Amino acid sequence: MPNNKRFLQKVSTFCAKTCFVIAAIAGVILVLNSGEATEVYKATVGATTFFFFMVGIVLHAIGATDIPDLKIRKD
Repeated sequence: MPNNKRFLQKVSTFCAKTCFVIAAIAGVILVLNSGEATEVYKATVGATTFFFFMVGIVLHAIGATDIPDLKIRKD
């Protein structure tokens, strides 16, 4: 079966990669500012990192799924 990606799957894959980049940036910000930041700031940036990483996993799964073509064709 050919692996033809639909338009929304391609958009999902792009958004997944973007979410992983944002999660990485937020993780770096958390590590760099962990010594002088308040607990609220650490919790907020940590939650942001977790959220974008998890959304990236879900969107990557949606984009990588091989969905069959279910169109009814008249021969």
